[in-house]
Amino acid sequence: MPRSQRLRHLRPWGAPLAALGVATLLACPLAAQGPAALSLADAVQRAGTIAPAAQAAAGRRAERVGRARTDAQWGNPLVELRRENLDSPLPYDDFATVTLPVSLTGRRFALRSALGATREQARADSVATIRDAQYAAARAWWGAWAARSVATIAAEQAELYARVARIDSLRAAEGEISEAAGFRMRIEAQRARHDAARAAAEAAHAGGLLAALVGEDDPARLAIVPEAPPLDALPAAEAALAAAERDRPDLAAARAAERAADRRRTAERLGTLPDVGVTGGYKGTSGLSTTVIGLMITPPLLNQNGGGRERASGEWLLANADRRAAELRVRTEVRAALEAAHAIDDGSAGFDAGFATRAGVVADAAEAAYREGAASLVELLDAFRAAADARVALVRGTLDRALARLDLRRATGAPAVEMP
Repeated sequence: MPRSQRLRHLRPWGAPLAALGVATLLACPLAAQGPAALSLADAVQRAGTIAPAAQAAAGRRAERVGRARTDAQWGNPLVELRRENLDSPLPYDDFATVTLPVSLTGRRFALRSALGATREQARADSVATIRDAQYAAARAWWGAWAARSVATIAAEQAELYARVARIDSLRAAEGEISEAAGFRMRIEAQRARHDAARAAAEAAHAGGLLAALVGEDDPARLAIVPEAPPLDALPAAEAALAAAERDRPDLAAARAAERAADRRRTAERLGTLPDVGVTGGYKGTSGLSTTVIGLMITPPLLNQNGGGRERASGEWLLANADRRAAELRVRTEVRAALEAAHAIDDGSAGFDAGFATRAGVVADAAEAAYREGAASLVELLDAFRAAADARVALVRGTLDRALARLDLRRATGAPAVEMP
């Protein structure tokens, strides 16, 4: 076969990123098996509904509120039916009384107030738990997107190197190039195959992580749907801090927990006062019907609720510290997320699909020169690597921008994605 015919088997490197767009990087070998399309919004929604995180959030909410309700429950009345003077010559004495505990100290009302604050805490904590699961699913989605995109690029690179290696082996056999040059190309092809295998393995791990977070036990049933990179304008620091103060569910939960702890501390202090119960009922004796009334007092003589007061004070100290830590964490996270997003935007300015296209043009020129014998194998390989590196860098730049925006949304208390 003449050299010109053999070299025509080399596919031009071209500019696939400009021609097909970033979406072509998401080609998945599992698509032929009919996997379900999974957009970023789908992943976030499934993480908050189907995945175990939603059930765990509901369980923790019910447990926390149930414990607070137990402490704030009103006491049950005591009903007594009693007959005396059995097996005695004396007439029977029948009693039918009801004893009702009456909270005159205000302790029960303080516990009821603590219950209301605990409900607020539980609701906010549930939202925070689900939001965390959704943020994690969104990060995993973008990570799987990037891993599969890089795996696709690596597979294309390996295929290209393999074609060049096959042609150079023929050229070396016919004496057109040295045996060392043909062997060098085979080494590069083997390295490219290994890189493609590693990229495919990383994509498999990323897909498995995403599947677990969205409640799917088989990653093969998920096909990632391409998304446009997030390029929304960054807010001012003051607006971002105000949004975080208003919308962060973990901050709302910490503040509600402090209020609940303060109410419980008040209730335990009131536990040093005597509580009262009222008794009323009927008594039948010697054929006469009489009325029974009584008053029960439990004076705190032997138990002044010292342990309860100490425990409640400690709980309040912990809740106060958690609230202060949450406020500091929110402010620092907002500022750090804004600074990181600005840094990513500044660093990626001017780097877009056109940049990768220009790298592809350089690779095309190097291939043409190599075909005519005007460029060396080293120059050709360097041009191919530069084009592939530009495509990979574009994927990673898109990933960095997406994660920076996602971290900023989390810091300000916004949902992972805006649902339609």
